[in-house]
Amino acid sequence: MKKRYYFLIFIYFVEVMNVNGQLAYNDSLLLVFKTTTQDSIKVNTLNSLAVHYYDTYPDSSLYYTNEALKIAVRNNFLPKQAQLFQTMGIAYDYKGNLDSCLFFLDKALAIYKSLNLPDKQSHVISDIALAWFYRGNYELAIRNHLAAFELRKEYGNKKFISISMNNLGLVSKARKDYAAAINYYRQSLVLKEEIVDKQGILNTTMNIGSLYQSRLVYDSAFYFAEKGLKIAQELNVKKDIGSCLANMGDALLNLNRVAEAEKLLIKAEQIALPINHTQCLTTIYHAMGNIRVRDGNYPEALSYFQKGLDMSASNGRQELMQNFTDKMAETYRSLKLYDKALQFKDSSTAIAGRILNEENLRQINEMTVVYKTNEKEKQIVLLDVENKLAATEAGRSKKERNYFIAASLLFLFMAGFAYKAYVANRKKKEELNIKNLIIEKALSEKEVLLKEIHHRVKNNLQIVSSLLSLQSNYIKDEQALDAVKESRNRVESMSLIHQNLYQENNLTGIYVQQYIGNLLDNLFYSYNIKPDNIKLVKEIDPLLLDVDTVIPIGLILNELITNCLKYAFPNNRKGSIKVMLSIVEHKLILSVYDNGIGLPQDFEQGVKKSFGHKMINAFLQKLKGEMKMYSEDGTKVDIEIANYIKI
Repeated sequence: MKKRYYFLIFIYFVEVMNVNGQLAYNDSLLLVFKTTTQDSIKVNTLNSLAVHYYDTYPDSSLYYTNEALKIAVRNNFLPKQAQLFQTMGIAYDYKGNLDSCLFFLDKALAIYKSLNLPDKQSHVISDIALAWFYRGNYELAIRNHLAAFELRKEYGNKKFISISMNNLGLVSKARKDYAAAINYYRQSLVLKEEIVDKQGILNTTMNIGSLYQSRLVYDSAFYFAEKGLKIAQELNVKKDIGSCLANMGDALLNLNRVAEAEKLLIKAEQIALPINHTQCLTTIYHAMGNIRVRDGNYPEALSYFQKGLDMSASNGRQELMQNFTDKMAETYRSLKLYDKALQFKDSSTAIAGRILNEENLRQINEMTVVYKTNEKEKQIVLLDVENKLAATEAGRSKKERNYFIAASLLFLFMAGFAYKAYVANRKKKEELNIKNLIIEKALSEKEVLLKEIHHRVKNNLQIVSSLLSLQSNYIKDEQALDAVKESRNRVESMSLIHQNLYQENNLTGIYVQQYIGNLLDNLFYSYNIKPDNIKLVKEIDPLLLDVDTVIPIGLILNELITNCLKYAFPNNRKGSIKVMLSIVEHKLILSVYDNGIGLPQDFEQGVKKSFGHKMINAFLQKLKGEMKMYSEDGTKVDIEIANYIKI
């Protein structure tokens, strides 16, 4: 009785420390706990208190779960034990203790597996994924989110399937895999609209708008921000209303609709300031600073940028800090205060270095944990094999003893000889099976490693592409800007190859129909070409070609299409481009035709000096190819390739 008395005093003391809004909720739970005589209700009440506290007071949450666990263990409430372990894992996650978090979540998962509860398993696996995501280990985060997604598909709960899709989108965006992110977001949105999950629709709609904003597709960003605003106003969620207004204003500013943008940003600030919505406020300060720069009001622009910098620094948002320091450097340069401009530019460079170092460290840590996880899984497989061998050995010993007794009674010598032969044969089969298992696992691990390598190469190429894109924002010279854009397109063409390799089961070949389609779409997107202006016709045979063949073909095609888009259709002239690839008489034929203005008279003299022409010639020598280029209703290029490998 004394122990219970002190426990209730402790509960009362914790409750007194909370705010008035929490008191009513907690008092009602305490009243239930004090008055009930059923242990199952006591466990549920304590777990509800633990869940209420795990994000604000995780130590209190852990106290409640431990008290509830004593009751659950005493009564052998297995599902409730699993639920409590899950709550403890989340509380440790909020405390920043990853090891304890994973330990208790794994215990919960083991119980749910033993009880064959796939829905409960999926929730625990999703919590594990979130723990890895918040620590920057995107590989393990996406593996666990996919595992939770597969379980949720089995039991068919659309709400949780849509949550998994949204989570996969968030991780893909963090990995800068924007194509995958938008695909996951759209699938999540379709499901949430089917079940009329208004808050879920709002969250995913805002995520899609944010993704388009980061990809500089401002008309789509505005569309989804405006759509999100209508839902947020219907639900009366002030935080989301402020975010949507800020995102709409930022998008309108980038669409040069400055007056409309400023009105929305001022309205967003009026909502965000009282609730200290820092993420929204940094967006507002960045956009308002840019508006004041356009107006030539540099002092007020500096004031906005400084507020955004201070807020970003207090929240540890390195990328935002770099952005604001760059803006301040540019503004001071406009004021001809070059010492100040240099000071902030140096600060920006230092922050960029920290970001790069942190990203490298994050990737190293991610690879280390993935390696350790794979080693742990390997040890589990080996332990399973050893257990099976031990069980086999025990069974074999028992049979051997029985056979020996029977053989002794009937025909000792012949039965003993036959049994020995049987045992030897079985042992060989078992050893062969074990070796086959080891070989299959080794091959599987090599395949996973090779996919991981292609994945890393793709990620690194995308980082290079992102850096080139970021650098282009500060280049004023048109020729330099074109050079950077062309370099970025070349990097993207190689990145697509490694993306196809790690996503497909075939690690040595590329399906050129899909690859060239994606390459052409990226180039049209890069040069902001609308289908109404230039029609793209693709006649690509469904070929599977070796990687060493596809890489030079991709880069050659990148140069040819880039020239078409830049020079064939001046002054927004409409037309079409036709790309063909097929095998004719044992030769690979690549053709690019356009109906533009054709080749200029001094074309050969100018093009021979260009880097693109030299690069094409180098690749043609490697492929043993010949290129013919002529003007006929536009420009036509035919390339015959003799040295290629078809898979």
